[in-house]
Amino acid sequence: MSDELKSKLVDLNDKLSPEIRDDCVIIIHPEFRFDKSFSIKNRNTEDIIEDVNQFLKIKYTKGYCLYYENHTEFLISLSDSDFADSLVRSNFIIEGKFDDDIISYEVGYISDQFFEFIDNTLNFDYSQSELVTLKIYNVNKILKIRFDDEDYSDKATGIAKSIIFEISYKTDIYLKLLDISAVKKDEEHSSKDLSEHGKLIDNKILPSRYDKDLIQYYYRAIQMIPSEFQYLAFYQVLECIFDEVFLSETIQDLRRVIESSWFNTNKDENMEELIKIFERYSRSKNDREKTRIVLDKYFKGQVRKEAYYLSNRDITNILKKLKKIKKEDDLNDLQKLADIIYDYRCKCTHSNRAFPFRTEFQGSSEELEIYISLIKKIAEKIIINYHNKES
Repeated sequence: MSDELKSKLVDLNDKLSPEIRDDCVIIIHPEFRFDKSFSIKNRNTEDIIEDVNQFLKIKYTKGYCLYYENHTEFLISLSDSDFADSLVRSNFIIEGKFDDDIISYEVGYISDQFFEFIDNTLNFDYSQSELVTLKIYNVNKILKIRFDDEDYSDKATGIAKSIIFEISYKTDIYLKLLDISAVKKDEEHSSKDLSEHGKLIDNKILPSRYDKDLIQYYYRAIQMIPSEFQYLAFYQVLECIFDEVFLSETIQDLRRVIESSWFNTNKDENMEELIKIFERYSRSKNDREKTRIVLDKYFKGQVRKEAYYLSNRDITNILKKLKKIKKEDDLNDLQKLADIIYDYRCKCTHSNRAFPFRTEFQGSSEELEIYISLIKKIAEKIIINYHNKES
């Protein structure tokens, strides 16, 4: 068996130099150069070859992620922590409920395979029981993409960020994808107990539910400390679709004119009127107005009044706290809401030396955090509603 096994292992990968012992075979990973043993006691050659083959197929990005067929795993931590064990200390876990027909995920202790790669490729102080990962299942099956495809890593990362968005949206817990080679260990730090929050999560996700650009802006924003720059980062979710939404509305308006009974494309005066309408729209639609258009299309949408009020109760409460509205009916005035968030954006972006908001806000830091909470929740609504644009 020894000669046959050694020959077949070399056929499997010509970079292998297997060492056969009494009860195991030892190989050195051809890329990451660490030893791995496989039991050979009471096993046939084909089973051993298959185990080695599956091991060699594992894709690993050093200290960051690992994936193989229908299993993708990212190291994660709390976004405001520099420590890899922040989620263990916080008791934040999302238990897995698996479904073969959809992408599902769980947040829990790192797998043996992932830890083995980390332990053999990096020098670090954490034990396996201190590391938490986001495990995502069925990406290959649902997206119909091989895990060794060159685009797989980008697609899997996009899904991971969509999951982080859902967790943030539902629990207000901000997570980040972690490169463990860049973190520290501190035995003294402590975290809040978040053990109840994971129970709020339905751990299934549609792979194309969220727009990747909007998710990327949101993900970047939740990694930032509270500041005017974080407010601007959340506002970028809206700005990302300014021109798209403006163009869509302009096309709809022009189409209505063209389809009206009096309009005749063969008459120059009719065409001139159409051109004038387009030019007037182009001049009038500044960023303030585009903000209102985005809110109208993807914040309010076509929902009935009662459902609109109920689904946005948290935003109504924030606006009341800021003394910007008095009653929930005021939320119908989208121009007013647009003015509120746009005016604060202007305060954040003004760079004139004499402008009082250039380096610090006249209001308190508490007010700034309330505004950040407001724009964050609005951005979340935009992201959630945007995927329904084709329906």
